[in-house]
Amino acid sequence: MNFETPDRIPVTVGLNTIWSDWYFRRRYGIKIGEYWRDPRLSVEYQLRGWIDSFRDFEDDRPYVIPPDVGPLGGVVLHPTIAGCRAVFPEDDFAWIDLGYRALDTEEKIDDYQVPEVAEAGLMPETLERFEEIEDLAGDLLQVRIQGGNGGPLQMAAYTRGIRELIRDMHTNPDLVHKLMGKMVGVYRAIKVYYRDSWGIRYRGADIDGYFYDNPLSYFSPRLVEEFVLPYYEEFARECSFRTWSMETQDVLDPFLEIYKSIPIGKLRNLVSNSDLVAFRKELEGVCFNVYIAPGRLLHGPSIEPLVDRVVEAMGLGGGWTLSSGVLDAAVPEENIHAFLKAGKSIGFIGK
Repeated sequence: MNFETPDRIPVTVGLNTIWSDWYFRRRYGIKIGEYWRDPRLSVEYQLRGWIDSFRDFEDDRPYVIPPDVGPLGGVVLHPTIAGCRAVFPEDDFAWIDLGYRALDTEEKIDDYQVPEVAEAGLMPETLERFEEIEDLAGDLLQVRIQGGNGGPLQMAAYTRGIRELIRDMHTNPDLVHKLMGKMVGVYRAIKVYYRDSWGIRYRGADIDGYFYDNPLSYFSPRLVEEFVLPYYEEFARECSFRTWSMETQDVLDPFLEIYKSIPIGKLRNLVSNSDLVAFRKELEGVCFNVYIAPGRLLHGPSIEPLVDRVVEAMGLGGGWTLSSGVLDAAVPEENIHAFLKAGKSIGFIGK
């Protein structure tokens, strides 16, 4: 990541049990819904998944167990704090109910107030699990809420509805600006709560800021530039971020011109079917995590040519890593080994 030429490009696999069901369905035989609800299962299988994946697959992860464990939250928890509802399938990870629109009228947006984070949405029951997990493992590891983040655009899109928000951007821009301002308030309140509760910094000139929004790619570059970028730039200035980016796990090509205007240090989610050559050329000095597009590891014979194309596009000069992305149970074990073998051999540079 310092643009020093390595022996080979680092390659990792996405088998952690925060979002991957590979071990649950193929090895452990437990229901994911049960894992979600039961703090003891959460601790056991988070640790077991990390340990087993380290034993089973020789990737370049520099640790066996990460520094923290904890209840699942992140991109599901945070929208519920803003007012969304979550769905809990018995044998799948939770997701946001997109059919429920918490802010379906202009009056509700006008009346909306930033909630007390500890009392809103799924946070109370998440904190109960947090305390139980801390009792189980707090003397060995840090306990933190797991599962990533969610930016203000995601909260706005889920509380208002994606289609409705896009329509509002064309027909009622003032309403969108009002909603985005309030969702930035929720986002800030969550960051402050995490800082005050667990010392997780979100400000500072040494911090690389990161706004993650699952529905980002639903919005055109023009709409993002008008209704999203100003709020993220303002928050980045407020926090004195050294560098920052906004991302999603989708093709980011339409936003390349916007990215050129942002002081990006790294892109964590550059999917392999993006225009990798353009990103490498236009964002000089930016570090990338390139991950293989979902489903591309299902067909064994195509893995080596795919990795070859990625390495050819990104080059061997350092500044990037190769990842499988989050793997689900449909991917055969031999294909994961084939991916690692291809990454290590095709990405080999030597002395």
